[in-house]
Amino acid sequence: MGGTLVVEDVVKTFRNVTAVDHASFTVDEGSFTALLGPNGSGKSTTLKMCTNLFQPDSGKILVNGIDVREDTVAAMSGVGCVIETPEIYPDVTGRAYLEYLARVSGMSSESARSEAERVLDIVGMSDRADGKVKSYSKGMRQRVVLAQSLLGDPSMLILDEPTSGLDPQGTIEFGRILTELNREGKTILMSSHMLHEVEGLCDSAVIINHGRTAAQGSLEDITRRSTVTISVIGDVESGVISVVSGMSGVIEASEVSGGLKVRLEGGPEKQADLVKDLVSMGVRVYAVRKEDPLEEAFMDITGGDSE
Repeated sequence: MGGTLVVEDVVKTFRNVTAVDHASFTVDEGSFTALLGPNGSGKSTTLKMCTNLFQPDSGKILVNGIDVREDTVAAMSGVGCVIETPEIYPDVTGRAYLEYLARVSGMSSESARSEAERVLDIVGMSDRADGKVKSYSKGMRQRVVLAQSLLGDPSMLILDEPTSGLDPQGTIEFGRILTELNREGKTILMSSHMLHEVEGLCDSAVIINHGRTAAQGSLEDITRRSTVTISVIGDVESGVISVVSGMSGVIEASEVSGGLKVRLEGGPEKQADLVKDLVSMGVRVYAVRKEDPLEEAFMDITGGDSE
């Protein structure tokens, strides 16, 4: 397998509990990939192994072809990460905190100041950089932590639920920053429990269930199955359900109050064809409502396990 990040047949057990069970997936260069799964599915454990905070019992993880376990420094040299958002000492300023970390990484004082200013600007914190961390909102602290992951200009970011706990405005702004970083070429792997957020940000996803890789691919491929409710004027004539059930791409169809509910394989084209065929049969369609495709796919793949 090729890719910026490759997870191959990885297993991690804690005492008698298998947290990750032969998981395998690839994160392609330049992608914005979501790592999804119910609570306890192994998402955080997987990310910790990708950053060598945990070591797998078996299997291997490669970053740009380098085994994370065998040569952690080389593998992680181009990776910025936020795993379990760290606490920042409350009486330092955001600028001082970032300058300190830059110096610890080997930068000169002058370079550290310049680098801190660069990442503060990216996350929109330049105007508050000289305030103490204890005066920051949760969203501001999380921006500083994101800025920390950007020190040294890594080509890949690994983020463990970076928007957790943010209000809607903070979530939107954080998403805007991540989208821009991805547009500029950074590969991003981000775990999340907010499916609507993933749909707006990511182009691909890996779904883990019970520690195993249950699905992976582009969001378009993962959400190709959808359920639509078609509202009609008048009654659905006898035989329509039978005809619809036999149409190409239709998995199942049923009559509901005021119309039909149809589950089908395919994207918008299949839905458009379905409506066209119904109209040609004399069915007076006046509205079509589609279920949330990622939520539906997630529930199908995980067997209905809740997030």
